Amino acid sequence: MAGHSISAARPRRGPVREERCLEPVARCLMRTLLVPNVYFSRVWPPREGADVTCVDVVAIDRAGTGDVHVVEIKMSLADALADGVHVIMGVPAHYRWVAYQGEGLRPVGMSAMLSLQSEKPLLPKKGMGRIGVIEVVRMAGGDLGANIRLKAERFQPGDIDALVQEFQRREKPDIEFKE
Repeated sequence: MAGHSISAARPRRGPVREERCLEPVARCLMRTLLVPNVYFSRVWPPREGADVTCVDVVAIDRAGTGDVHVVEIKMSLADALADGVHVIMGVPAHYRWVAYQGEGLRPVGMSAMLSLQSEKPLLPKKGMGRIGVIEVVRMAGGDLGANIRLKAERFQPGDIDALVQEFQRREKPDIEFKE
């Protein structure tokens, strides 16, 4: 009876559970931030009695300005540009992102790609900012990675310093860098 080596096994193809996309998206953001704390699946903003959203990834850069990055992860680019943008546009943060499963995981439709290229769904009706787009990809060996397809531009979230301080006091980060 011949055995199969692990290296001979072919990596799984097709989409993965959204939860598997959390770490690659976090690593992607961490490459651009200096000293981030990263939180998975958290309610943001941390206010009682106000509109709140469970955000897939919250990253707070503790170096310099303390910018808040929020990410909504969806299965496809079309879902990210429709549902993800709708959710994340109203979330107070300096930088807003949507992520989707792309190359090696799911096919990307032409209409979704044209919509991404136009950038129209990523822009607020008025004011500054643009929602960034992160693509989760299957890499060699079946590992997941993520790349920025379109960089987020800074929004004006208003005065959220107190929200950030409360959130950091109450929540333990899933990934924390020591200064």
